[in-house]
Amino acid sequence: MKKGRMILDTVAFLWHCLMAAITPIWVGYTYMFLTGNGKGYDYDLRSEADIYVFLALIGMVFWACCTIPTFGFLTKECSKLGRNHRFIPLAVFLLVGLLVICLLGWDNYLMLYGVNV
Repeated sequence: MKKGRMILDTVAFLWHCLMAAITPIWVGYTYMFLTGNGKGYDYDLRSEADIYVFLALIGMVFWACCTIPTFGFLTKECSKLGRNHRFIPLAVFLLVGLLVICLLGWDNYLMLYGVNV
């Protein structure tokens, strides 16, 4: 049973890292959709803006359903190692997210929010 638990923990950790890697881009696109700029900041969507807001809400629910259960599972597993170890999943999530922002480049990341640097 120990080997199966190790495989489950490894898969959960890899999924957690994948979700952490796509979160900065996901949040940027969600922001674009919520502000009505789903096709970019140069287009005027008019009636299509409502559709993009709805897609953003669906995307936020989907992201939460993919991230929160794994985060809770890993926090519970790490807290078994010790009281201070329960923050490991949060630290990994933030570090992987910051690494992706660094790899994207700060200017490219800010373009998702309509900020031209």
